[in-house]
Amino acid sequence: MAQFKVEPVAVKEYVPLKGAAVLLAQARLIRSGIPCSLGLSTVEEKHFTARYAVHVEELSAVSIRSYQLGGSEVIFEPDPENGRYEDGLHRRLEKAALRSLYTLGVDEGEVIITARPGRRYVVEGVRMKAGRNKTVMSAKGKQAAGFHAHNEVSEFPLTPPLLMGMDPEFVLMKDNGDIVYASEFMERGGSVGSDAVRYRGEVIYPIAELRPLPRARPKELVIEMQKALRQAQSLITDHSLTWRAGALPYGDFPLGGHIHFSGVPLSLSLLQTLDNYLALPLALLEDPKGRLRRPRYGYLGDFRRQPYGGFEYRTLPSFLVSPLVAKVSLYVAYLAARYSDRLLARPFNTERYHRAYYEGDKSVLQECIAGWHRDLSALPEYSDFAREIELALAHMEAGRVWDESRDIRPLWNIPVQEVVQKVRF
Repeated sequence: MAQFKVEPVAVKEYVPLKGAAVLLAQARLIRSGIPCSLGLSTVEEKHFTARYAVHVEELSAVSIRSYQLGGSEVIFEPDPENGRYEDGLHRRLEKAALRSLYTLGVDEGEVIITARPGRRYVVEGVRMKAGRNKTVMSAKGKQAAGFHAHNEVSEFPLTPPLLMGMDPEFVLMKDNGDIVYASEFMERGGSVGSDAVRYRGEVIYPIAELRPLPRARPKELVIEMQKALRQAQSLITDHSLTWRAGALPYGDFPLGGHIHFSGVPLSLSLLQTLDNYLALPLALLEDPKGRLRRPRYGYLGDFRRQPYGGFEYRTLPSFLVSPLVAKVSLYVAYLAARYSDRLLARPFNTERYHRAYYEGDKSVLQECIAGWHRDLSALPEYSDFAREIELALAHMEAGRVWDESRDIRPLWNIPVQEVVQKVRF
């Protein structure tokens, strides 16, 4: 249960955004799917709506202040035993504050949020350390946007044992375009299961999800994923159904390809590395319809802490769409986790590339690919994954994208009743 205090407590000194930074921040937040009205709330709204100040440090909400009628405050803190807020409202406030600050490029500050009916909210203010708003966002920002040549840093990567897992999704569809719920063939748990979706006020289980055993090396994880696919084949007895993956093969149910990490500390820098070196190239390879998944899903920096002490990165679409996309996703995720101190480019810190990501403007994102490859190819273990990464690079340069309307089974060598020509992409 959340702890609370009625006595005010000391919090760090933060300053609100000022001048042009307010307009720039508002544009980025709205583009990222975060409702906001920075500095525009009226006196009446401040006095007669539920308002909260969420104090964030290191991607966690360390306290939430609730403004009460009459000017008093109640301060809530996470449960000291598990570091979580037990109240659903406070968890939603924490997520909104983390997402807002990450979108603005910082992991510490205070976000003022007005709660609205129906689990809705509006960000009405952001405060951060003095000077940060001058550097975290840039309208042009050539230095922030550019990919860098290899930097001389320690030759020793992370020492804790890195483990990676995943839970990519797919849907089952009839030839007429109707979906068949995965729960007709599989239970909720296990290495192959159905995933819950709240749809029109009801909890249903339409999506199939693979949950292979975690592994230290990405190539070993690919093998575990292939085992899970074969298990899915044995469970899904209606072979007339097609298996479809990607971002949005069926309009009502966007799909994700979540990658789990343990043995590596969660940080602002690591999330930015994953966004700029992994989400960016997948946005170039995805079916153009996948843009419609954003910003409600697939927004930059989406993560969730896990009970095992690690976290899952949730921005990606379902990379089950092809073996090449799956391998590149896992290989680059591994390199990003091992060598994030060398992968320093941050094109999404600038408006040009941030806007291009959410609008699906591939012609602009393509400007980043040469530097992306140069940075990756300078890493010590790049040669282990060079074949797949360079093939993906060729596809990006040629403007090739995956097709979410096709059945993924032939690509993964899963037999189907009819003879289907194999595609190698």
